Parts: sequence; C-alpha cells; structure tokens
Amino acid sequence: MNMKKALCILCVMLSILNVNAQLNGKHVGNSGVGGNLSIQNNDGNLIPIGTIEDAKGSPFLLEKWAHATVYLKNGKNYTDTSFNYSLFDDQLYYIKKNQLFKVADQVTSFTLTQVGENITNDLYWSYHFANGYPGINGTNENTFFQVLATGAKYQLLKWQHKKINEVYTYGGKTESEYKSQIAYYIFDINQQNMLSIGIKANTPKIKSTLSVDESIWKAYLKNQSGHSKDEKSMIDFMNYLNK
Repeated sequence: MNMKKALCILCVMLSILNVNAQLNGKHVGNSGVGGNLSIQNNDGNLIPIGTIEDAKGSPFLLEKWAHATVYLKNGKNYTDTSFNYSLFDDQLYYIKKNQLFKVADQVTSFTLTQVGENITNDLYWSYHFANGYPGINGTNENTFFQVLATGAKYQLLKWQHKKINEVYTYGGKTESEYKSQIAYYIFDINQQNMLSIGIKANTPKIKSTLSVDESIWKAYLKNQSGHSKDEKSMIDFMNYLNK
C-alpha cells in the first residue's frame, strides 16, 4: 500500500476534532503545530495523527509502508507488515484491514525494512530506531533515535522530527508543508553519555567531538575516497572507531 492510498484511507476514516494534542517531538526550537485530524481505534480511543489534508509532504518517515520488527519493554517482540513511523507525533503506526492503528505497547526499539528489499542487519539501509538514551537538547528517555552505527564503544544516532511550516506567497494563499528537522549525536556506551555533533552530516565533527588522535584520523583517511560530509562517511568512521 503506497502513501497516497494510505492517506486516502485517512481521509475516509478521519474527522476534524477540536482537540489539543500534546506532542512528544520537542527539540531545540519550535516543534511546530499540527492539525486536529484524529482516528479512533477499536477501543474508541482517539489517536492524534497530526495530519493536515492539504499540507505538502507527509508526516511519515517512509513513502511506502514497510515490514517491521518491534521490540517491547516486557522483552517480547513481533514482526508484521505495513508499518510506518510518524516523525510528526513520534508514533509507530500500522495498517490492518484498511484501518490505521497506533502501536500502543511500550516499545524500546523497532526496525523498518522497505517493502521489496531484503531484511538485513545493515543499519544504514534498514531503519533501526531505539529509545532509552539520556536526555539532551530537550529529548528524554522515551525519544526515539535512528541508530546509524553501533559497536562496543559508540553509537551514531540521528534524531528526526517533522513540524508544520506555513509558507506565505505574496498575493496568494498561505500553504502548509511538513518541514524536517535533523540532529546527530554520539552515545558513549562506556560513559553512558550523549554528545551532540550538530544538525548536518560531518565526519570531521566526530573526530573533534571525541578528540580522536591525529594518527588514528590519518590512518582512517588512507583508505577513504568518499565525501567526508555525508552519512555514509560518518557511519564508516564510527565503525572504524568501534573496531
């Protein structure tokens, strides 16, 4: 089921409700204001989805609904299809029998794999999210981070959120669009500490943040031919440090 079909399901199922949803996506700066569209699950509970019908873009992480493995706080886990993660209200959703539901269990981590792709352990090509990290810059232990790289010493984490931006055009109408926010962090496993490395992909920033010795940095660069300011380079360097 593609994104357009999923949003069509929302248009049929959703009704406009005058509720003020408390969002969990706050970070440094304005987290945005969502719409009032909600759905009801089988128990009659309202699920704020933050969808605005005419907003450009999507609140979800993926364009297509994906296979998911979900790990719960009670130690159990399950796998299923047709999952997606809303970066607007920081909630995991799934579609079943043409109805949209929020995962109500206490989730500690989950992995999304695009439909049609192989399920692998490559965290760069799959999408693995986890929480339980120390709070930093407005996040808390319930905030989900995408785990880009992990090892014995460090984890490379990516915080993502979407807010609603209003776009003003002179002489025209005001339009709404979903605007992405991103920040990168390193979790020091031994120190149990979060370190900020900025809002843009930047491998040299990892070096300076961790005070990596110049000899180690030069040894790493000998076998590198790619760009130093993209996520793949950051992941490669983090894996190198974790060896």
